[in-house]
Amino acid sequence: MRNWSQTDLHKHMRVYSSDNKELGHVTEVYEDSFQIHQGIFSIMNRYFPYSTIASVDNDRVQLSMSADEAQEKEWEKRPDYEDHLGDPTQLFYDRGHGVHDPFDETNPDKS
Repeated sequence: MRNWSQTDLHKHMRVYSSDNKELGHVTEVYEDSFQIHQGIFSIMNRYFPYSTIASVDNDRVQLSMSADEAQEKEWEKRPDYEDHLGDPTQLFYDRGHGVHDPFDETNPDKS
């Protein structure tokens, strides 16, 4: 399995789910993730870690998850990887979504 990075993507690439549904296009590329702009009338931006990419071919990014799985992810906020030493994909989901974050210094009870 290839390790994808920001050098593999660029703005305006079309993004598809594993079941070949178009999810949107790449609007920003970061060191740790990329942003997808979805929708025309109901605009939604989501951040996806590079580990969700199955393949990149020309201007097409294929994710390793279905459209339903991608919609279920609450990845509307870009995570803070600089202070996290664990699994970045898990942190991507956890942080800011009410899931226990052992690295959250603002929560002294770690609950």
